[in-house]
Amino acid sequence: MTYRTIGIELDDAVYQRAVAKAVSQRKTINQVLAELIITYAGPAVTTTPTTTTTTPVQSVYTVQSGDTLGAIARRIYGNARLYPLIQKANNIQDPRRIWVGQRLVIPPAGGTTTQPTTTPTSVATMPQPVTTSQPVTTSQPVTPQPVVTTAQPTPVSTAGGGNNPKPAARFVGSPNYNRRPRGEISAIVMHATANGTLDVVISWFNNPSAQVSAHYTIGKEGTVVQHVQDAQRAWHAGVSSWQGRSNLNDWSIGIELVNWNNGQDPYPEAQHQANVDLCAHLCSTYNIRPELIVAHYDVSPGRKTDPKNYDMDRLRREVAARL
Repeated sequence: MTYRTIGIELDDAVYQRAVAKAVSQRKTINQVLAELIITYAGPAVTTTPTTTTTTPVQSVYTVQSGDTLGAIARRIYGNARLYPLIQKANNIQDPRRIWVGQRLVIPPAGGTTTQPTTTPTSVATMPQPVTTSQPVTTSQPVTPQPVVTTAQPTPVSTAGGGNNPKPAARFVGSPNYNRRPRGEISAIVMHATANGTLDVVISWFNNPSAQVSAHYTIGKEGTVVQHVQDAQRAWHAGVSSWQGRSNLNDWSIGIELVNWNNGQDPYPEAQHQANVDLCAHLCSTYNIRPELIVAHYDVSPGRKTDPKNYDMDRLRREVAARL
C-alpha cells in the first residue's frame, strides 16, 4: 500500500477549535482529515483478481487477555510457529512481552510487510487516555498466559556512551519506522506531544494507522520510553530542513516531551534532567554536536511550534558541559 502525506494551512484559532472538538470525540486531526478525504474520494474501483489465495491480507489485531504471539499466530494462520512474522512486523524485541490493548500489524503468512516510504508528519494531537497494561511474560511464546494489568514494566538500564551511559529506558516498540537511507545520526530534534499522558503517546505510536513515531518519549516525572531503535528512521519531523539539509527524519533522533505545547504547561525539572541525560548519551554515542540539538519549530518554521517555551539554550548548555 502506498501512503501520501498532505499539509494544509489554517488560522490558528480555527485549528485550536478543531483540535478541541476532535479530542472530545477521541480523534486526532489527522484522523478527521483522513475520514473527510476518504468520504470525498468515494469507494475504490475494484477488479476481479486473476488468481485466488488463502493467505491472509495484512490487518491489525488488538491483544486480548490471555493472548501470546503464538496463540495469535495459531488463530490467524492456523500455525503457532509462525509467530515470528508478527514479531518482526511490529518491531517486538522480546516475543514474550505483549500487553492487553496493544494493536499488532498482522502480515500475510506468505509475504512480508513493507514500511511506507513517505515522510509522515509529526504528532499534533493524540487520542484521549486509554487503559494499558503490563506486558505479559511467558516461558514460551506459543503457551498462553494471562496478561497482568496492574503495573507498567520496570525500566532497564542500558550502558553506553562513555561517561554518559544511556538512562533507564523502557522499550515498547512501534511499527511506524523504516530504514535510514544513509545510516547517519548527526542531530536531535526536540518535540512536545500536545498531550498530557505518557500512556496515550505509547498507544498512539503503537497504532499503525497513526503513521507517526519518535525514537523516545520522556514523561513528566522523567520516565524514558523508547519506541524505535536509534539505527532506524522514526517518523517525527515531517517536512523539515536545517542548515541547508532537508528530511531530518533521515539523519536525526526524535525526542518527544510529554507537554500540551500551549505555552502554559510546564516542563518539570525531573523531565528536563532526564532529557539532559538522554541527549548527553546520544551526543556521546553518535558524536552529535550540542548545537545540532534543535527544536521542531527550528526545522519546520511556520508549520510547527513545539516544544513551546522549552529552554533549548539551557538544554544545549547542560549537554555541552557533560561532553
